[in-house]
Amino acid sequence: MNRDAYAHVARIGKAIGSGNRLELLELLAQAEQSVDGLSRLSGMGVTTVSAHLQVLKGAGLVRTRRDGTRIHYRLAGPEVAGLFVAMKNMAARVLPGPSTIDGDFGSGRDDSVPPIRTIEEIRGAYMLDVRPAHEYQAGHYPGAASIPLDELASRIGELPRDRRVIVYCRGEFCLLARDAARLMRGQGIDAYAMNEGVLEWRASGDVDLTATA
Repeated sequence: MNRDAYAHVARIGKAIGSGNRLELLELLAQAEQSVDGLSRLSGMGVTTVSAHLQVLKGAGLVRTRRDGTRIHYRLAGPEVAGLFVAMKNMAARVLPGPSTIDGDFGSGRDDSVPPIRTIEEIRGAYMLDVRPAHEYQAGHYPGAASIPLDELASRIGELPRDRRVIVYCRGEFCLLARDAARLMRGQGIDAYAMNEGVLEWRASGDVDLTATA
């Protein structure tokens, strides 16, 4: 047996064996980020984020780009997103926990927001991206509008009331889309939340994510 090969694969397994590092990978699947940016988005301290990124970089899962004194991080490739999604799907199938394949999160199923599970279900709908603007600019569903969740209440009048509104965010574990759909449904808008998002689309390649210059 090639024990060095096993050890090489195990190094990747060890690197992703942290919920915090998986969260950072999900954020990096949205857009290139600095340590400070990841700290703000995740709520982790800068030192903690930096340490996690060094582990991920050492395992070849992230790459860097220097801009003056600032270092920006990105996923090493779509295969990294694919690894995350494969792990997520396996966990949903074999482990009891707070989430399932059907999209039950946190304290249980949220029946107030009907889920959209497949791309086929969104034909003819108004697509809305509620991630921060810089994530939308780095890559979004073709033709989707952008209203970050923290601006949604003040911009609710921009949304159509004669079409279904499909909301998406970072991925299955991201709650932004569900929060947004719940707010819109409370205002009489026919809103639904995608069970998948940018993480899954980067992994599968099923959606040609559009970047905004």
